[in-house]
Amino acid sequence: MSAHSRFRRAVSGALGAALFAGSALFASTALAQPADYSALEADPAVWHLSDADSDVYIFGTFHILPPGLDWQTPELQALLASADTLYLEADVHSPESQGQMQQLVMQHGLNPPGVTLSSLLSAEANAALAEFAPTLGVAPAMLEPMRPWLAQVMLAVTQMQALGLDPSAGAEAGLLALVAGSDTQMGYFETAEEQIRFLAGVSDEVQARSFDQGLEDMADLPTQLNELVTAWALGDMAVLEEMINGSMREGSPEVYETLIVTRNNNWVPQIAEIMEGEGTVFIAVGAAHLPGEDGVIQLLQDAGYSISRQ
Repeated sequence: MSAHSRFRRAVSGALGAALFAGSALFASTALAQPADYSALEADPAVWHLSDADSDVYIFGTFHILPPGLDWQTPELQALLASADTLYLEADVHSPESQGQMQQLVMQHGLNPPGVTLSSLLSAEANAALAEFAPTLGVAPAMLEPMRPWLAQVMLAVTQMQALGLDPSAGAEAGLLALVAGSDTQMGYFETAEEQIRFLAGVSDEVQARSFDQGLEDMADLPTQLNELVTAWALGDMAVLEEMINGSMREGSPEVYETLIVTRNNNWVPQIAEIMEGEGTVFIAVGAAHLPGEDGVIQLLQDAGYSISRQ
């Protein structure tokens, strides 16, 4: 396989794993022993809204998880089995979508000729990157062609995998496995191209500031990642709101507006349209999209829907 082909495969694989509510962009972690979640009694959060002829369940996902975490409760499986349609953020798992994403990443994730990652970052960030990347087995020179958003995705996913997390163990992959071979229809709120454009549409200056902030916070993030996974598994949305959204609002408000607020406001009318139909629908989107004043749950309540936590 050529170096060019290896590069394309690496970035597309990382991108598919990293699209969890935007937060994977900033969730790199320092090396540590993988946490043991085998004894955790998971009960991730699900919401329910209904009318005379529709039942809609909304589940917040984690896109990349430790294989040892058993989050598929019997109740959750029963809700999914009852659904006529499963809605995800976007189709990023099918072979066709993976091929498209490779092309889109090369189009939107690479710097123009003459521009390098290091030229966009601060001196402090370049120094931190030179020290940190090799601990992941990543040569900083490999990242030079990438725009900051893509370089950060690569580091984030590489680091999560070093901690024992696995894209194939993510919630979306698990849900798709549960409905495989069934009559469940699929629906999506976005296309793969739209997702990449959200990630790539933030200016390089803003991306570079976010990259700088992420590098500065890496020392504390091994514990934070374990806290995030545990909070998600236990349905503690207040912790997710504070650790993911609160951190993003404070450190990267433009990114928060683009990846969380804008997309949430795009999805709510689509959910309203689903409610105008009939049947049972199971919606699974990144958990960070659900809590808080800007979250999908609050926006639906503001629109007049009555929503209960399952």
